[in-house]
Amino acid sequence: MNLLVVDVSEHQGQIDWYKVKRAGIAGAIIRCGYGVKSPSQIDKQFANNLAGCKAIGIPYGFYHYSYATSVESAEQEADFCLEIIAGSNPQYPVAFDMEESRQSALGKSVCADIAIAFCNKIRAAGYIPMLYTNLNWSRNYIDMDKIDAAGIDVWMAQYNTQCDYAGKYVMWQYTSKGVVDGITANTVDMNWCYKGYANDDILPPDQQPKDTYTVMAGDTLSGIAAKFGTTYQDLAAINGIVNPNLIQVGQIIKLSGNAAADRTYTVRAGDSLWQIAQAQLGNGARYKEIKSLNGLSSDMIYPGQVLRLP
Repeated sequence: MNLLVVDVSEHQGQIDWYKVKRAGIAGAIIRCGYGVKSPSQIDKQFANNLAGCKAIGIPYGFYHYSYATSVESAEQEADFCLEIIAGSNPQYPVAFDMEESRQSALGKSVCADIAIAFCNKIRAAGYIPMLYTNLNWSRNYIDMDKIDAAGIDVWMAQYNTQCDYAGKYVMWQYTSKGVVDGITANTVDMNWCYKGYANDDILPPDQQPKDTYTVMAGDTLSGIAAKFGTTYQDLAAINGIVNPNLIQVGQIIKLSGNAAADRTYTVRAGDSLWQIAQAQLGNGARYKEIKSLNGLSSDMIYPGQVLRLP
């Protein structure tokens, strides 16, 4: 299970989470803040990013950037983090981001103790803790054996075509230069997540019925087609999928059978007939065919309206 996850902060500006979800992003890790308690150290886009993920239904988690140099200050940072995220319901972990140079001078054992202190408070509050670090730090500055012994999930950063960390990790940040529709102020960190934090109720592919497939976060119709030796066009026809780029987690895809007889499209807010024709038929000028087929006397359409397609 490879799930595509972004991690974001105020540096990404105002995000259109609807577009992000349609781009195939399975989850988001949102920066909540950094350091110890101060109103100025809450991420400026935290509230907007949390509200956006909730509204669109994107599973989310959090990360806190640390300056802690002792167990005590790490616990204070954890208290600050918990205060910021109070009332939320993250499906992904709450991560401790440790990468300050003054921390690296403390020694591997002390750094591990600091991370564990933060994560223990997060766990005690009912959240899943995680350590974010990079390949260099994992080898030279943090005792990763202590992290594993404490039962803390690891989120590893290495900007490469593969992750060379030899220990256990559940997420890999592979680039900071990702380009995702809906995120326009800057590039964004991209991650592969190998643990179904938000998808535990979905059977893995080898346990699913052979004639159907249940969509998991990060899936695309073309990717599903490749797994089963078919084409996304055939799957779209069999399942009556109007827009091959829009499938939902938990949706059951039939892998064989006859093509669905009717093609329809349910209008969403902001749609126009031209946009629908462009997206569904590959030619915006064909909006007149949609208009005629549905007996429309004007170009006016409304959210929730079901249109027949040529």
